[in-house]
Amino acid sequence: MSTPGTAYLTIPSGRYRLAGMGSRLGARLIDAVIVGIPIAIVAAVVIVSADSSSEFAAETESGLGVGTAVLVVLLGLIANIAYEVGLTATQGATFGKKALGIRVVRADTAAAPGEGIGGAAACTRWATLVLPSVVCGVWGVLCALSPCFDKLARQGWHDKAAKTFVLVAS
Repeated sequence: MSTPGTAYLTIPSGRYRLAGMGSRLGARLIDAVIVGIPIAIVAAVVIVSADSSSEFAAETESGLGVGTAVLVVLLGLIANIAYEVGLTATQGATFGKKALGIRVVRADTAAAPGEGIGGAAACTRWATLVLPSVVCGVWGVLCALSPCFDKLARQGWHDKAAKTFVLVAS
């Protein structure tokens, strides 16, 4: 029995229920908190400990050194890559996705819950979602909402690029 708004993906390995946008957004928010809190703490330590006589001293109008700002951004990107790409590549889900009962799969990994999507697909998926956002912040929002535009498989642009689907974990 199918409930209204429930969509399914049928591929050679079987029929799977696609994750809804609420679960996907909720998982992103949980993941943002999981990665964001430690990064905020590290950023605060780096900013406070940045000495005005160091190489990071070229100050912006806010008083924050450009080098310090770049360091904080790079630390955030590295943490995000390690978390998102690492867990999706090896387990098919981040902690946020696991908490909300969803997983990322390729057509050939859908039948194996808990199996990752591999490093190449995980990197492609992450890079398509995050890297353009560094240049144009609107991209990240549009890309995150892009599954709404695909009524057939609820694939976001990042899913299409990596050939992945987000399913309800069984």
